[in-house]
Amino acid sequence: MLRLAEAAGAVDVLVNNAGIYRFADAAGSTAEMFDLHMAVNARAPMLLVGALAPGMAARGRGAVVNLSTLAASIPARGGAVYGASKAALEIMTRVWADEFGARGVRVNAVASGPVRTPGTVEMGEDTLAAIAHNTVLDRVGELDEIVEAIVFLASDRAGYVTGTVLGAYGGQQAIG
Repeated sequence: MLRLAEAAGAVDVLVNNAGIYRFADAAGSTAEMFDLHMAVNARAPMLLVGALAPGMAARGRGAVVNLSTLAASIPARGGAVYGASKAALEIMTRVWADEFGARGVRVNAVASGPVRTPGTVEMGEDTLAAIAHNTVLDRVGELDEIVEAIVFLASDRAGYVTGTVLGAYGGQQAIG
């Protein structure tokens, strides 16, 4: 990872957006599935923050935005492994905010809920409509709405915001 920091040069914003999700009940979850989720959703962000945030801290400024999900805090049937990996990312977000905050680096997360993407569109409009009814806003989110939340947290407009998980999930209260 030291080579990454050297190759990247001065990085002011890190957005950890990579993620994987596979749903399976307890009997269908495997060690390999668990390891893959943790590797992509928790380990990779940990390594990137470890490689890039110290440089931000040395310069006295920077922002890290981690992408999480409502499934990290509200159970989704079949989503134990996915939710656990994102919950790990959320606690790391709060710890990193504490570790780097006094040195000018803010660390936050965006927890999204149901969002219209190429993958969710494949589920069909009836399924999306049913999911939308679980939100207070009675609709699924759009990608640009999540992007705006990320841009806000990465910007100086969020200069006094750190250690938080911004919920961008339309007020959804329960999934499953």
